[in-house]
Amino acid sequence: MNRISQNIKKIIGLVVFLTSIYLFFYFKYNDTAFILVYHQIGDYKGGLKSLYVKKDTFNRQMNFLYNRGYKSITLSELRYRIENNLPLKKVFCITFDDGYKSLEDAYYILKKYNFKATAYLHIKAILNGVYSYPNMPPADMISLEKVKKMLDVFELGSHTINHPDLTKISYEEVLYEIKESKKFLEEMLNVKVNHFCYPFGKYFKNHKEILSKEGYLTATTLNAALIEKKNVDFFFLPRVEWKEWSYMSFDDFFKNFEFYIKIFLGL
Repeated sequence: MNRISQNIKKIIGLVVFLTSIYLFFYFKYNDTAFILVYHQIGDYKGGLKSLYVKKDTFNRQMNFLYNRGYKSITLSELRYRIENNLPLKKVFCITFDDGYKSLEDAYYILKKYNFKATAYLHIKAILNGVYSYPNMPPADMISLEKVKKMLDVFELGSHTINHPDLTKISYEEVLYEIKESKKFLEEMLNVKVNHFCYPFGKYFKNHKEILSKEGYLTATTLNAALIEKKNVDFFFLPRVEWKEWSYMSFDDFFKNFEFYIKIFLGL
């Protein structure tokens, strides 16, 4: 009888312990959002493994989030929700950098789950039709004609004209990159371009003032973190790289530990 009583106490203690842990994470992460970042959707072709996520993996990731009750929203809606103190529970954003041809594969997967996303387009690479990211093999880029057919899923953002390191060019060159890329996309595709992505994740001096003046609403980095409502800098938004497990280091995992806890618990 004493043994049964002890076992019951152990079970109750374990339940209380696990419930306490869950409640801690619930109140910490429940009203937070995250922004996912992708580059190429497809098999590894050389160079930086972190820039590839296989098509099947991407589909499984989206399916997991969909089945956990998550809803993707645009960056415009994310800002609106934060500014108006609306709930962030189970909402997230998806972004794609550069504008690779594999955006088309991502498009059909996103459409299946009724997810929205933002595609940051590198103008010169799009016009050339091919791009070699540093330390990467040449990759085919999406065409403007294809982009026009995917605007029901993709909100467009600027990723500059030439994809330079904006910390290493002049003020006049920075203005050119952010103004002309926005103007080009708006004129060619008849859309509003309100979002910016820093090439290589490197932000420039007075970035907030300059981007805001040029009509941008947000800018994203490669810093890893969840998004909380308080003290949000809309021109320094963090993003999460949800990499292939086989391409992930321990540093990658722990850098995004809060993200994995959040989606595992479905918060």
